[in-house]
Amino acid sequence: MSGFLVVLLYLVAAAAALHAARRAAPRPALRESAFYLATAALAAHAAWLCDTLEIDGGLSLGLADSASLLGLAIGAGGLGAIFAPRFRTVAAVCFGIAALLTAGTGSLPAQREIAAASWPLAMHVILAMGSAGMFAIAAILVVLLALQDSALRGGRSDGWLATLPPVESLEHALFSVISIGTAALTVAILAGLLFVSDLFAQHLVHKTVLAILAWAIFACLLFGRWRFGWRGRLAARYTIAGFVVLTIAYFGSKFVLEILLDRHWN
Repeated sequence: MSGFLVVLLYLVAAAAALHAARRAAPRPALRESAFYLATAALAAHAAWLCDTLEIDGGLSLGLADSASLLGLAIGAGGLGAIFAPRFRTVAAVCFGIAALLTAGTGSLPAQREIAAASWPLAMHVILAMGSAGMFAIAAILVVLLALQDSALRGGRSDGWLATLPPVESLEHALFSVISIGTAALTVAILAGLLFVSDLFAQHLVHKTVLAILAWAIFACLLFGRWRFGWRGRLAARYTIAGFVVLTIAYFGSKFVLEILLDRHWN
């Protein structure tokens, strides 16, 4: 399976979703074509990852592999938005970012961080990247909310902004995605504590601590939303802060080691 094919399918799916979003009443065939193209992209991406992640009986968890897994999670989130009429633009953005992450992995050094394969580790990695994907989508929604708010304040509501859902719908989607991501991150952390024996080893302790910190940020945001009705810029700040911390946790050390130092953990 070729990474180029995966990128191409994502881009075509993004174009189809955006085309459907720009039509007031898209034909069912147009909507379904976007869904089928996205499904094909995700299936091809998953098959490609299965070929590249398993090496010599272990799992390759380098920067390129992790970025590609994140792209798959974001693409899966976009697939869920296809059939929501006002969220097809969000789906198109998700597919575009998934394509960008997949294409970017091909330009990264072929460093390999190999971990012994086991179902607990696989579950931990899938849940961790799944939660990261949800929080990435939450960050996307925050950016779209900011652009929409700026346009409305400036008296502009035409163009692609007109294809977005109302602010209230975007905010509801934001907290739904954050809730799913927090639940997945909770299980990922618990699975890591239970099944990953070296979770607090030198090369993992910072990831563990930062992941727990990100979890605390999102949990605090959800509590504030439930108890005090937090929304708007405060919610956006918490979302971006949590996403940045989690991104550093999962990708920071990999970037320093593999890109800047040209090394990897054995």
